[in-house]
Amino acid sequence: MNDTPDPDRPAPRRRTRIALAAGVVVLLVAGAAVGGYFAGRSDRPEAAADPCVEVRQEMLAMRAEADANPDRAADITRVQANMVLQNPDCFPAKLRAAVQAGLDAADQQAAARALCGASDRPWWEC
Repeated sequence: MNDTPDPDRPAPRRRTRIALAAGVVVLLVAGAAVGGYFAGRSDRPEAAADPCVEVRQEMLAMRAEADANPDRAADITRVQANMVLQNPDCFPAKLRAAVQAGLDAADQQAAARALCGASDRPWWEC
């Protein structure tokens, strides 16, 4: 085996940051897409008879809260992502799949950080 690092491959710490940033971007894009989706549908007359109206209103309120509180935006987006997954009848399959992929990526990064923190490796190698 060759123990020399590949110069074209980013360092493990940088890969973790890149993957984490990509996961956050996916979640934020999904949150924005959900807000746009609901904003476009809220003008329709049949929206009043829709059983998902309450979910949509809550999602829009949460998006406004996230915009007003950037410190909590990641937490709010995570809650919105879970709302999408827990209400499959209210969201298109493509959006649910994108949200699930974003949550999976974020969970993998959190697990990697936890394992690194539990190891004997120094913090700067994690």
